Formats: sequence, structure tokens, C-alpha cells
Amino acid sequence: AGKIQYDKKTFDISSIVQGVIEAFKQNAEKKKIDLALKKPQKLPPIFGDADKLREAVVNLVDNAIKYTPIDGNIAISLEPKGKKILLSVKDDGIGISSADVSKLFMKFSRTEEARKVDQNGMGIGLYFVKRIVEDHGGRVWVESEGLNKGSTFFIELPIK
Repeated sequence: AGKIQYDKKTFDISSIVQGVIEAFKQNAEKKKIDLALKKPQKLPPIFGDADKLREAVVNLVDNAIKYTPIDGNIAISLEPKGKKILLSVKDDGIGISSADVSKLFMKFSRTEEARKVDQNGMGIGLYFVKRIVEDHGGRVWVESEGLNKGSTFFIELPIK
């Protein structure tokens, strides 16, 4: 509806990401997917709505599991980059064609390959991720070498 309410506070993004990984560990294990997190011992805090940003991370991890084949790998990393924190979710799943990359974060947009894997998606998940991240002064993007070559989704957020 275009109206998202935020409850912004200072928090540790790594605890949010670790919680999401724990929540999805069972789903990953069912598909024999290795779900790994790489992060430094301590990260600076960020200022934002922890619940909304958790939902953005949930969306990326859920998609990575959904679109990664059995016995695949998903590598999640958190790292400081200057005055920002960079979160990446890298999978070896279905990948994204260069023609589809530009449409990916648009409302109701889905790739043909995504429809083959999951006919029920509505194409609003990545739009929601983009909206939340941008409302927090960050940016989101994806990189993929093409179909069947996996993809990496990035979220960059400012440090408090």
C-alpha cells in the first residue's frame, strides 16, 4: 500500500543474520544445502528497524534456498566497508540472465526460470527488500554470471 512504518533503533545486524540462518537451517538441510556464514568477530552497529531488515534478509535467504538445487551451497557474509556494512548472499542456484537483472527488483516481476521452480511467487519479495533497504539509506543489487551459474545478492547499509 506504500505505507511502511519503521521503529528505528541501534542494533547489531550480525545477530539478525545469525537468527535468520538458524531459522532456515532445517530447510537447507532437507535439500542438503550447506548454509555458511562468514563474518568478523565484531561489527559496528547500524540504526534501523531490526524487524523490517530481518524480513529483507529472510527474503534473500529463503530465495537462495528455494532456487539452489539439492547438494548446493549458500555463502552468507557480513563485512564492514568504510562507513557501511555489506551483506552478501551467494548461491550456486539457477542464476539470472543479464536481460532479467534490471527487472528483478520491480514490483510483480519474476524471471521465467523462477516461475519454473516456484509457480506460486508473486514477484513482490525483492521489491520489498529494495524498498526496505533504500528506506534505510542503503542499496541492494544482484550479480550473476548467467543462467545456471548462481547469483549473489548484496545489501549495503550505513553504519550508525
